[in-house]
Amino acid sequence: MHLVQAPLSTATTPRETVTNSVPVMAPTAEGNLKIMNTLETNSEVMCCRFNPEGGLLAVGLANGVTKVYATDTGHCVYSLSDQDTFNSHLPVTCLRWKPTKEGDSYGNMLLATYADGKIKIWHISTSSCIGTLTEASKQILACAYNSSGDRFVTAGSDTKLNVYDERTKQVICTLQPSSSHLVMDGHMSRVFSVQYTPGQDDEFLSGGWDDTVQFWDTRVDTKHSVRKIFGPHICGDALDIQALSMSGSSRQILTGSWRKDKTLQIWDYGSGKLLKDVPSDYNGSMLYCVQWQGPDSILAGGSDNNMMRCVDQGTFQTTGRLVDLPRAVYTVDYERHSHHPIIAAGTSNFIYLVKRT
Repeated sequence: MHLVQAPLSTATTPRETVTNSVPVMAPTAEGNLKIMNTLETNSEVMCCRFNPEGGLLAVGLANGVTKVYATDTGHCVYSLSDQDTFNSHLPVTCLRWKPTKEGDSYGNMLLATYADGKIKIWHISTSSCIGTLTEASKQILACAYNSSGDRFVTAGSDTKLNVYDERTKQVICTLQPSSSHLVMDGHMSRVFSVQYTPGQDDEFLSGGWDDTVQFWDTRVDTKHSVRKIFGPHICGDALDIQALSMSGSSRQILTGSWRKDKTLQIWDYGSGKLLKDVPSDYNGSMLYCVQWQGPDSILAGGSDNNMMRCVDQGTFQTTGRLVDLPRAVYTVDYERHSHHPIIAAGTSNFIYLVKRT
């Protein structure tokens, strides 16, 4: 059987070898999940994200193009590409919609990062790129907006994280480890996920290959992390934070690790202590992507057993699965402002739109 390497791999990412053959079994939904629609793309799906208002799903592809779909019809309504993406033909690695504010007349804005070190900000309704930044000699693998939408952070193949002013598109600060390898106040290898703390515009977390989650605070007069968690081996968009109270004083961290054991874990934000190793019932996957789905469920997708599962936050049991998928699940997301949210799972050249029944 002829094997080819997954698109993001340049001999430095853990993403699996894959085949071009058509799967023998059609993907199916089990438990409380039902497949509503299947979107087929002309290139492998690397990342996806619903817009804040719902109704649109941006999908980043391995060929550098971002497709935006109307979730009610499944039709592609916008295609985002330019001469840069055409020339490099390298994957879109992360997508984040700019948080919308009341009275914002400019419309939906999308932040996209690429494996050639490019950062692009797209104006969706005109399908135009309104800004391009480049971090030379680097693959950018993750990005995130803060709650106010006035800053964003990028991270990737080196140990530096850059925080940008959204209005000026200038770097505010560069965060990195100190020179001492005894301290580990920063990352020692690739960073695959960054996530701002809800309601905190200056605090965010990052995770990657070095088996740490690092805590950052740009108000502190240091370029280094303020604390860390040891354990999670993060190789994708597998880091999330949820507030347990309206005040945001109590928070929990969700991590997904690309390994055989202890793949899905919950941590206390304040103390950094491990709260729960979520059991891998039904022969779980090595995880690339995880997400809190509101206060009720957890979404997790990965490889080995190529599947996406929905886990109840009360019992920590799997309530639904998307199985018999052709390749690993690299990305999951859900509509946040819907009583019956659509869940998106990306694998191979497909996005499966499912709902909990």
